[in-house]
Amino acid sequence: MSLPFGATQFTPIESGLGGMMIGASAAMAYLIDGKITGISGIMGPFLRGVATCEPLKGGQLWKFFFLVGLVGGGMICLGLNWDFSFPPAPPMSFMRYLLAGISVGIGTRVGKGCTSGHGICGLPRFSLRSWISVPTFMGVAAGTIAITRHVLKADGTGYSPRVAELQWPPQWQFPLGAFLGSLCLIVFCVLLPDRFKMFMSPLSCGLIFALGLGTSGMTNPMKVMNFLDFGGYWDPSLAFVMGCGICISGPAFIASEQLGKVTTPLVEGCKFESPPKRGNYLPLVIGASFFGLGWGLIGLCPGPALASIIPKLITGSWGPPWSPDFCLAMAAVVICVAWIATDRAIEFVNRVQMQPKAESAEEPKGQTV
Repeated sequence: MSLPFGATQFTPIESGLGGMMIGASAAMAYLIDGKITGISGIMGPFLRGVATCEPLKGGQLWKFFFLVGLVGGGMICLGLNWDFSFPPAPPMSFMRYLLAGISVGIGTRVGKGCTSGHGICGLPRFSLRSWISVPTFMGVAAGTIAITRHVLKADGTGYSPRVAELQWPPQWQFPLGAFLGSLCLIVFCVLLPDRFKMFMSPLSCGLIFALGLGTSGMTNPMKVMNFLDFGGYWDPSLAFVMGCGICISGPAFIASEQLGKVTTPLVEGCKFESPPKRGNYLPLVIGASFFGLGWGLIGLCPGPALASIIPKLITGSWGPPWSPDFCLAMAAVVICVAWIATDRAIEFVNRVQMQPKAESAEEPKGQTV
């Protein structure tokens, strides 16, 4: 039986280790700095701050160093693990990449989260919003794959129902090296004085997160799309990413929020972020659906998108006809632009809705003068 383009192998060891690194990054950011490691919740507000000339200090500085680490980790994966982390992007049209980027950008802003914020962090926090969001975007993404692959045949043929072949022996060199290096970074950051932690902790968190993405295969869109193809060529590797990630991040959130054993982060003066766990469900479902649509179209979410920008610009063709690698890098840029545009639109709508309330509140005051 012939294999389709982008056929991936089942990699439980590599994906499990990568998921553990992603979970360790989330736990580290939370326990040291009190931060929730939702990539869209880091990327978007940082870009908003840049657009409004917000000073590079406090939370904005933390986001900057995290994103530097995330991009730097992607470069390390390109140099040492490029064949697994950054194989050729799927040969899809530029318009499909564009549409997916817009959809992911809108969805992550309206739904306030993606696979990391709602999945790795939100699920172990027992956030009802995350327990609604994750099945929603997973279901929409799986439905998108079913339509594009099996109804429209837009991705070619050969995706008949089967489970991806197990890769054995595993490619252990880079995953093990990245995992051990991540452990060393975590210990190093914990032992640092606070005045150095505020720089090294977010930088290390971003770096470890990107190494986890590259090790697990999350930076390979075809591996993501094959995981979402439950009725076709199914690669279950990413279940190990999410499962192992939550096994590492979960105890940190449970110890703080459920058991109350950890009351403050390690860095003095920091407080634990605590996004709402309930309410505002309609925008949540709409946003998760938009995100799921874009995720299913090209297999890309904000974390892997940011880690992939420079590697794909290096390997892609810049002039027409644009190569799939270049289109994927442009989709990552579009995600950022769409997030900011959606944020501005939401801010404008909220301002318009608040104006009549402000006027009505001032009216009785004017009558008594």
